[in-house]
This record gives sequence, C-alpha cells and structure tokens, in this order.
Amino acid sequence: MSLAEFREAMKTNALEIIEEMEEDHLNPVQAFLEQMLCRRAASKLLKKHKESLIREVLQALSEIDDFHPARWLWNARHPHVPLHAFFRSKREPVFRVIAMEAMPQVVTVTVEYSDTASASVIREAFRLRRDRRGQLGLELRQGGPANNSGIEPLQRNN
Repeated sequence: MSLAEFREAMKTNALEIIEEMEEDHLNPVQAFLEQMLCRRAASKLLKKHKESLIREVLQALSEIDDFHPARWLWNARHPHVPLHAFFRSKREPVFRVIAMEAMPQVVTVTVEYSDTASASVIREAFRLRRDRRGQLGLELRQGGPANNSGIEPLQRNN
C-alpha cells in the first residue's frame, strides 16, 4: 500500500466516523443504548478471556482478505481504542462475537455481521491457529455470505 492509498483509506475511515458522530448527535438516546449494548458484549467476552487475546483475535480476523468487517477491525491491536468500539450490536453494519473458545494454540470464534449492501445477517465460524512465530492465522472457515441459512462444510485455508 502506497502512502497515497493509505491516506485515502484513512480519509474514508475518518469521514465514516464523523458521519456516525453526526447521527449520534441527532439521536443521543439511541447512541447511548447502542454504546451500552456494545460495552455489555465486550464485558461478556472479558469475563472469559483476556483483553489481549480478544484484540489478537480481532486483529487476525481483520487480516482475512474477503471478510467484510475487516475494515472496522484494522486497529484492534491498539490499546488506546476501547474494546467495545469494535462491536456493533444494532447499528448497521452489525458485528457481534457470538462465541469464542481459546486453547493455547487454537482459537475458535463465531461471529455475526451484516454487509451494508444487504440487510441479512451472516454467521461465520473461524478456527485460528498460531504459527511458529506465535501469531494467529486463519486455519478453517465455516459458513459465510454464500450460505447464510446454514453452515457449510469447513474450508481449509492453504
């Protein structure tokens, strides 16, 4: 990615955030309720897992090429961004972590998300495995946009 492409991506991201801030200003009650739901979702995950692991999983998801919510998760490793900021319970596009199981080398996570183009919610399950450097990477992927109604057989990422 060149410097110009990076700046353009950051500009687009900033404009989207400003637009959401304007929406929040117009409807503060709805914005407050959404924030409380997102904080609750983050809190439920934090009861079972360390924040560093949750951020590592979100970062690994952001590196998956055809994963639509990756554009919202790219800065998940930055500790100054509150963890609840990555979850979107009701506001479009939705992003929820439904379940997460962690073992030393493998993390299984199930997420629901929506695409801004479609109104349907997509559920996907991911199995992430640590490589020899200790970084999480995609091993298996289940479900997805093509099969919204049910879970299809696991696809191995080669």
